[in-house]
Amino acid sequence: MTSDLEQEIEQTREHLGETVDALAAKLDVKGRAKESIASADKRPFAAAGVLAAGLVVAALLWPRKH
Repeated sequence: MTSDLEQEIEQTREHLGETVDALAAKLDVKGRAKESIASADKRPFAAAGVLAAGLVVAALLWPRKH
């Protein structure tokens, strides 16, 4: 019985640690802002790549008149 109780306490401690880590991450406004800026910097390049790929496919599939 003591072993079961010890396991339950250990699981509770792990869960509490994960919860504290999640709360700390939410409170890290500066870190979240940096991540948001970093991900926003990559979006225009991805959009340009998709557009370029679409143009290439359209050019290859467009029926050509001779």
